[in-house]
Amino acid sequence: AFSLHVISCFGVYIFLIMTNIGNATKEWADKINALDLEILLAYSLGKPREFILAHPEFLIDNNQQSKINKLIKRRIKGEPIAYITGCKEFYGLDFLVNKHTLIPRPETELIVDNVLQESKNEKNELSIIDVGTGSGNIAISIAKKIASKNNKSQSAKFYATDISDKALTIAKKNAKIHDVDKQIKFLKGDLLSPTLPLIADNRSLIIVSNLPYLSKRLYESASRDVKNYEPKSALYSRKHGLAHYEKLLKQIKKMLVTCHLSNVTCFMEISPEQKSLISKTIKKNFPKAKITFKRDLANKHRLCRIKIL
Repeated sequence: AFSLHVISCFGVYIFLIMTNIGNATKEWADKINALDLEILLAYSLGKPREFILAHPEFLIDNNQQSKINKLIKRRIKGEPIAYITGCKEFYGLDFLVNKHTLIPRPETELIVDNVLQESKNEKNELSIIDVGTGSGNIAISIAKKIASKNNKSQSAKFYATDISDKALTIAKKNAKIHDVDKQIKFLKGDLLSPTLPLIADNRSLIIVSNLPYLSKRLYESASRDVKNYEPKSALYSRKHGLAHYEKLLKQIKKMLVTCHLSNVTCFMEISPEQKSLISKTIKKNFPKAKITFKRDLANKHRLCRIKIL
């Protein structure tokens, strides 16, 4: 299973016991998920995952083995892969993440799809606000697509808010990596509040929000990867998981008074069982609002679209 290599350094012979990718995979196969193992091997060796699958004979030296072992032990303890590698893919783009940011989920790509569709149909000047931006994955993905050469959508002004300085630092780095840092204005503050002085009259507005929405019951039943490592402040919300959204809706009402907006649409990612409760909360604040729900790939109600009339 191992290969012995001898190298000479200034006349001193050094013995290296080396293994290869195939044997390393067999060694850890019963202790860690196969996909996780492939990702950690690729990350440790600085190779794409396809290389790991195609080259089981590739030799791993002592230092590389030590690094791989440490990372695998972190994963066995429950630390998410994204925090170990510091990176997570979302909407075809790679995003820096750390313990101060929520790890982007595949179901959240539904927000990006719907906002891009909404922007295509908008004829007025458009502003897009990503509330609670975290790593910036939503705002950056939308800005990147709208700005792409092949996209004929109307340009838009982008704002992204977060209450955490550390999250905003990561979001700004991600925006720079994806070359949209000049398009997005990042603001520190509570939900919509820092954008109120900036939204011009008579603009159409799209508000994007993937706020904390786990109820106490759902948070307590979450996996250890989530509870032990991801920021609770980005996951849990009081009032059956809807306290943050209630506050956002009140801020939208205030914005409508202070800004003369011609058209406001809000997208909220929710937990499927909140469909009825969120509808009542919206109607309480906006009796004439048109509410529609979008299903995710698991056919569960995941996204609430509010057209404020």
